[in-house]
Amino acid sequence: MKIEDEAAKEFLNSILASMQGGLFTIDKDARITSFNRGAERITGFKKEEVLNKKCYTVLRSNLCKSKCRLKRTLETGESMSNFDATIRNKAGTEIPVNVTTSALRSANDEIIGALEIFRDLRERKRLWEELREERDKAQQYLSVARVVIVALDLEGRVTLINKMGCEVLGYKEEEIIGNNWFDFCIPAKTRHKVREIFLKLIAAEFKAAECYENPILTKDGEERIIAWHNTLLRDNAGQVIGTLSSGEDITERKRTEAELIRSEKLASIGQLAAGVAHEVNNPLAGILVYIKLLLKKYKQNTLQTEDTEKQLEKIGKETERCSRIIKNLLDFSRQTEVTLRPTDMNKVIDATFSIIGHQISLDNITVEKRLSTSLPLILVDFDQIQQALMNIMLNAAQAMPSGGDLTITTSVAADVKIGDSIQNAIRIDISDTGVGIPKENLDKLFTPFFTTKEKGKGVGLGLSVVHGIIERHHGKIEIESNPGTGTTFSIYLGIIDEEKD
Repeated sequence: MKIEDEAAKEFLNSILASMQGGLFTIDKDARITSFNRGAERITGFKKEEVLNKKCYTVLRSNLCKSKCRLKRTLETGESMSNFDATIRNKAGTEIPVNVTTSALRSANDEIIGALEIFRDLRERKRLWEELREERDKAQQYLSVARVVIVALDLEGRVTLINKMGCEVLGYKEEEIIGNNWFDFCIPAKTRHKVREIFLKLIAAEFKAAECYENPILTKDGEERIIAWHNTLLRDNAGQVIGTLSSGEDITERKRTEAELIRSEKLASIGQLAAGVAHEVNNPLAGILVYIKLLLKKYKQNTLQTEDTEKQLEKIGKETERCSRIIKNLLDFSRQTEVTLRPTDMNKVIDATFSIIGHQISLDNITVEKRLSTSLPLILVDFDQIQQALMNIMLNAAQAMPSGGDLTITTSVAADVKIGDSIQNAIRIDISDTGVGIPKENLDKLFTPFFTTKEKGKGVGLGLSVVHGIIERHHGKIEIESNPGTGTTFSIYLGIIDEEKD
């Protein structure tokens, strides 16, 4: 029996010695009766130094005097689990520990002492401190970033927003965190569309890197335009758990671009004024002649003739012609909201020529339109694309001061590289037989205020506006030119994916 007790005791000591945490026991007088290797390692005391000593004289815990959990366990038999405390090691250094206490009982269930297990938290504290420092550092990076950074969970709730985001929206961080982004920060008119993009993004139907623009609603009720770049957030298993988006406030840039377009449009209208005046003056002169003839017949009581009917029909047609010219010019000059719609590019070209065709013909320029009859639709803003085409055509006309040929061609181009994607596109070629462009100027053509025209003939915004319009439509524009033989502008605009769009 004694051998069995010795074996059991040795087995128990082996278990205690192998424990990573510290363990000691006390009797009812708080004297230490056992002290394992883990306790020696953490405290720096050897077992021989602490046996039969009061536990509070050895560990010197911050809880010893006021809230001693071991004393409470001895008195009540209640176990106390996972509470934090501080002890002092042999050198007097404070050590954070996590403690659990339990009562020791005799065979008669009488409390004869207590057991305490404590774990050294220094390493965990160090790791938490490093993690906190990294988090604070990341927060600083997010705070100084001059872009809006927002993280959403799968339900669209805001889980993170940086300082810039709060500044743009006008809210404090605690006012935004936890709210549904779409209900809280997106205007009602675009809420459904923006939410759909989010759902397609987390379903991997869109490329995360693609850029999207949409308005957000500030606390003051102002709408700001933000250009977003998005990425997916995943857990350790690779499952999507939300999105992280960085957004640039482009509201002022949009306003500047709109003003540039407006200014260039007004400049174009100024260039067209003489041609339109001549265009309208011709039918008005004809109308005036027919009115005088009809007035003469009226005085002679000879109105009811076959010639009278024909003259009235001509008056009607010429009036309609004037009305059509003026309507096209008004449509072009009107400031309209940007609206993308499925559009037939040939119709845009025809509408453009209805405004500038007569002016170009007065400059002794022959126009040839080679328009494909099987063009698919493209998603564009009719007015802005018309503005771009008109600017290029007027530039082409000015490059042929002694007359020449202007050719407009439309076709379908397959597998065109636009940005980072390969797609099918509509191609519009605008070719002239003018003076051409020197090679050293080709790279400068789209730079604002760069112009090769004489002083007073242009401010160098026309092609810059064209470039901005094509970029906003996610297209591209290329130029081929040879001095003395002419220039070709080629515009590529992506074809609608009917299933997607």
